[in-house]
Amino acid sequence: MSFSSDIKTELCELRLPEYAKMPLIYGFLLFSRSFSVSNIKMQTETKAVAELFCELLNEVYSVKAQIETGGGKKTVYRIEVISEADRLKLLASVDFGIYEGKINLDELKGDSQIACFVRGAFLACGQISDPKKTSRVDFLVRDKKRAEEFRSVLKDHYIETNLAVRQNAYVVYIKRNEMVTNLLALIGASSRSLELIEMSILSSVRNNMNRAANCDNANLDRMVEASIKQRKAIDFLRKKGILQTLDGKLIYAAKLRVDNPEMSIKELCALSDEKISPSGLNHRLKRLVELYQERNKN
Repeated sequence: MSFSSDIKTELCELRLPEYAKMPLIYGFLLFSRSFSVSNIKMQTETKAVAELFCELLNEVYSVKAQIETGGGKKTVYRIEVISEADRLKLLASVDFGIYEGKINLDELKGDSQIACFVRGAFLACGQISDPKKTSRVDFLVRDKKRAEEFRSVLKDHYIETNLAVRQNAYVVYIKRNEMVTNLLALIGASSRSLELIEMSILSSVRNNMNRAANCDNANLDRMVEASIKQRKAIDFLRKKGILQTLDGKLIYAAKLRVDNPEMSIKELCALSDEKISPSGLNHRLKRLVELYQERNKN
């Protein structure tokens, strides 16, 4: 199974108190493939979702739904309410005609029921990517107004979303890792939410370590390059008899570098008999390179 199916299966196995059943069904219905007088259909690749949907319809509303399977490599479960009388019963249960398909928040009492409603929406039309590859949740919504209302519901629970158009539907999607973990916590997948937080922390630590290592490597490369350039300059000045005529501080800096080619400027300062700052020693070594460049032109 995919990561998304794993989470959906876990959500379907959660114990449902009575107050949770109606808003969960409402989320299922409003975000199913079709919810109208002529059609009530839902489609899913997760067997547990199909079974829970049918079970709740029967238990809460005494409505029978038919399950058919199909698909190619992946099994697809298609659930349909065949009876028109049953469809009318379900539409009336959420005042669908009065609200013209909009989200009837009056049906949802408090944050607990809204959380169950969002869970139903996720089970019906949501998909979450494997966080090892990327962090994203998509809700495929058939109606633009419903998509916008759903975004507002999520925003009220500190979940920021975006909206895109995909063929004849609208995609409410979440990309930021923090928002994805907030959603999972809201719909009851708390352990998965904590798992994503842990993965995010580990990823951040690894990235910081890699950046530090890359920075260290870059610094090491620059240090080696500078040491080679300085020793080349010093060797030229010595062979030309120029080094011996220079100020004693420059001669001492040259000796430090030639005797310790692998050391950084800070390490050379620590080794020095005279007190000198890294910037001071670096200035002297730069002056030796400048003298080399001036004399090498002639």
